[in-house]
Amino acid sequence: MIFFWVMKIERTILSHRAAIIQSAPVFGGLTGPGLTALAEVSGVRSYEAGEYIFMQGDAAEGFYVVVAGAVKVMRSGVDGREQILHVFDCRGDPVGEVAVFQGGTYPASAVANTDSDMLYIPRHAFVEASRRHPEITLKMLATLSQRLRRFVELIDDLSLKDVATRLARHLLELSEKIGSDEIQLETTKVVLASKLGTIAETLSRTLRKMQNRGIINVEGRRIRIVDEDALDDIAEGGKL
Repeated sequence: MIFFWVMKIERTILSHRAAIIQSAPVFGGLTGPGLTALAEVSGVRSYEAGEYIFMQGDAAEGFYVVVAGAVKVMRSGVDGREQILHVFDCRGDPVGEVAVFQGGTYPASAVANTDSDMLYIPRHAFVEASRRHPEITLKMLATLSQRLRRFVELIDDLSLKDVATRLARHLLELSEKIGSDEIQLETTKVVLASKLGTIAETLSRTLRKMQNRGIINVEGRRIRIVDEDALDDIAEGGKL
C-alpha cells in the first residue's frame, strides 16, 4: 500500500512537469515520447526575489522554463553597468536555452525578479533526449528564431533611437498587450530604465516631459495614455 502511494505521487509530479513542458510555447505543444522524455529528466526549482538563477560566465549546464514569477536576464559590463536584455514573466518562457545548444558558459545573468518557480532541464539529458526524439529540437527552432529577431530589434533601438522613442514604443506595446490605455508597470523605474538602455533620472525626465505635454498621466507605477496619436508619433521617431 505504501509503495503504491509513493508511485502515485511520482506519477503526479511527472504529469505536472509534462503539463508545464507541453504548455510552453518554446516546445510548440510537444506530445508523445518526446514529451515524456523531457518530463523525466526535468525538475522544478524555487528562487526568492533577487536570487541569481545563473550568472554570466557560469558553465551552461542546463536551461530553465518559467513556471511562476518573473526573471530578468542582463549583461554586466567591465564598468559595472547592467543592461537588461529581457524580462520573462509568462508561464512557459524559456531562459538560458541558447547557451545549452552551444555549450560553454552563459553569456548573461538571470535573476529572479519576484519569488519564482522554474523548470530546470539539464543540458546533457536534454541533448540525449533530442537525439532520440528529434521533434524536440524542431519544435524549438521557431521560438529561437523569434527571440533572435527581438534581439536584433533591441540592438536597433539602443543604437538608432532616442530614449523618448524607446519609451513610447514600450508603452504602446504594453498597452496593446493588455488591451487598455491604463498601464501598471510591473518593474521599478530603475529596472525599466536599464531595459531601455538609459538611467532612471533620464527616464523620469522623459516621463515628466510626456506628462507636461498631455500625452500621458503618471501616478507612481500607473501610467494612463491620454494622447495615443502623439505617443505613436514619438514611437515612430517624432520629437518630444
